[in-house]
Amino acid sequence: MDETRRPTLAQLRALVAVADALHFGDAATRLGVSQPSVSAAIAGLETTLGALLVERSTRRVVLTPAGASAAAHARSVLSSVDHLVGAAKHDAQPFSGPLRLGVIPTVAPYLLPLLLRTLARRFPALHPDVKEDQTARLLLDLSAGHLDLLLLALPSGGDAVVEVPLYDEAFVLLVNEKDRLAGKSRLDPAVLRQVRLLLLDEGHCLRDQALDLCRQVGATTKQPARATSLTTLSQLVAAGLGTTLLPATAAAVEVRRGLATATFRPPVPGRRLGLVHRESSYRAEEYAQIAERFRSALQATSLPVRVRR
Repeated sequence: MDETRRPTLAQLRALVAVADALHFGDAATRLGVSQPSVSAAIAGLETTLGALLVERSTRRVVLTPAGASAAAHARSVLSSVDHLVGAAKHDAQPFSGPLRLGVIPTVAPYLLPLLLRTLARRFPALHPDVKEDQTARLLLDLSAGHLDLLLLALPSGGDAVVEVPLYDEAFVLLVNEKDRLAGKSRLDPAVLRQVRLLLLDEGHCLRDQALDLCRQVGATTKQPARATSLTTLSQLVAAGLGTTLLPATAAAVEVRRGLATATFRPPVPGRRLGLVHRESSYRAEEYAQIAERFRSALQATSLPVRVRR
């Protein structure tokens, strides 16, 4: 290592971007610079550290062991710098600036409008930037510092995170309107043994929750199709391909012509939703207040949820 020089933040950001993308062009796009600038930054960092960090070929980019280690350290350094800058801005003007929010697909279409309206009304200086994705990828983005706050089903399974419960909601059984179960109430969950249950594709937490319930009652799932959204699942049910479990907050949107619901007896199966952020976040108090405002907004609606405080 050249003892007269130290890595620059630009070089560290370039290394992390290349480590994430494994592609110089994509890394440059993410950073908003030219590809030669990224290449020059990596070359300069290699000279400073005295080690080869990235193996380059016409087909692929591979981190060397030294590169992988350096990228891990670079993430830590950049996180500390971002924390320093963000904390200073926060102290000067809290509840302002960007809020990078991740939301799972089985919540976003149904609760996101209420959450965004609440933020706009209570914290107008905040500027939400929303990403919809599956839980595992959102948690990775949170850990890497690409997202600030998540709205997920709890427990999230994340490491070094704080979970703030917001509300509980029941599952209802979505069926074709001509199905014998249409409109029924107080069903025993064991009824899942008798239906053809359609599930979301792998990676969706609602799929895992449905499978857990099936295991509890001894039901099997030999489904003819899988889908990536509740809207698609609903259309499959309308076409007579089976039934599915639907979160109660989605029912008002997804139950349309050709569909009906049935409800379960207590204890009603369901899920808990909440906000998730890093333990180290300097905005923890902000997120707690955002959670409280959202709970109040939920209580003022007719949504079928039980607010958690």
